[in-house]
Amino acid sequence: MYLIFTMFSVAINTQTPPIRFRQTYRDLVEKYGYLELPIDLSTIDPSDYYISVGGVAKMMMAIIDRFSKVRWVSLGPGYPPAVTYNGKEFYFVDVQPETLKGYTEFKEGIYNESHGLTKYEIQPFHYISYADYNWLSAKKLLEFYKDTDVYFINDFQQLLVGGIIGPSAPAVLWYHIPFVPEMLSRRVKDFIVKSFEGFDYVIVSTKRDLEGLLRAGARVKVKQIYPYIDTSWYKRVGRNEVEAVREKYGIKPDDKVVTVVARMDPMKSQDIAIMALKEVKTPNVKLLLVGNGSFTSGALGTGKANVWARKLKALAQDLGVQDKVIFTGHVSDEELFAIYEATDVVVLPSRIEGFGLVVCEGWVYGKPAVVSSGAGVSELIIEGANGFTFKSGNYEELAQKIDIALKEPDKYGLLGKETVKKCDVNTAFEQIKDVFIEAMKDYGK
Repeated sequence: MYLIFTMFSVAINTQTPPIRFRQTYRDLVEKYGYLELPIDLSTIDPSDYYISVGGVAKMMMAIIDRFSKVRWVSLGPGYPPAVTYNGKEFYFVDVQPETLKGYTEFKEGIYNESHGLTKYEIQPFHYISYADYNWLSAKKLLEFYKDTDVYFINDFQQLLVGGIIGPSAPAVLWYHIPFVPEMLSRRVKDFIVKSFEGFDYVIVSTKRDLEGLLRAGARVKVKQIYPYIDTSWYKRVGRNEVEAVREKYGIKPDDKVVTVVARMDPMKSQDIAIMALKEVKTPNVKLLLVGNGSFTSGALGTGKANVWARKLKALAQDLGVQDKVIFTGHVSDEELFAIYEATDVVVLPSRIEGFGLVVCEGWVYGKPAVVSSGAGVSELIIEGANGFTFKSGNYEELAQKIDIALKEPDKYGLLGKETVKKCDVNTAFEQIKDVFIEAMKDYGK
């Protein structure tokens, strides 16, 4: 069945582009002259683009080689209309600045309410802009309907795509953010649930979200699959690389390292980790905050990453722990590997989060995790075995759990190497395959 399935053609849809450009299409044309579409990225300078590090994009990139044909549609303001990379086709939807602004307001409203940050009062222009972007995404996807076996749509930014695609081909949605209906206003909840019903199948990331769908009475086929990483991608690095990272960030030989890997976003709750650091009893602990802004913060121009980073630095200053908190910004893959090697404990402080793949990344390196009860990955924590949980938002309990984990990090990290197998791409792909096959049955495929 695996060999047969890989012969299928899949069209993927995400908001965040898997390939991000440092220059606009206009700039690229000025630099290189005429560029035939789709642009073969092997013909331009690698410094002009880079591969996205975001969780959803990384998840999809881990499986695209398992299909005979892949077309991937994503948002790309000012990007080239189409490129090829390693034999795969990538298409970018561009929208007018005013529409982009309204779309961003709408999807950020859904995002913030789903994470308990703010309530969102749906505005007509915001919704129209969101619908316009979804229509443009679906329109591009529909160009491939004749030889597409399944559409694989990802997350809350694309909720209307399933209904627009309609009966042209089976559409599967993976909803990655939390779905806890009690946290949502009636209008937002009804919008999300009705949108789910436009898809042939919905995947959610956790049992929490599956139960939420049942409580909301959604009439849709649904399956829970844990998000995944390609564990083979995470390389072990040598002592020299680890020492280089420690020296770069001023980490002394006797320092203990607690690491949070997350974009600069209030949802990631790095403030809880900073407040916990003040209460940690273990001496010589440094808190490493790894990451910068998301696609929304940068390319979509919200600037929330810089605002949040300034607030975190001010908080550290106010608490007198500024010398113990290290902001790395964006790091390369190689440096991230070395950071994990240098880490004693991985912390996921988010008050609520869809999942938290960074915990799985830490487990690859045998690192114990301390995870908020509001994070989806907390379902995989075996207390005192592969890590610890703390009550969402309780920084004092977080500090206590960090102290415990730091006493025997090797002991608590060992089981994590086994746990992460539940979130390996090979495990998840078999489940995704089953969903695709089930969704295609109604189409005679």
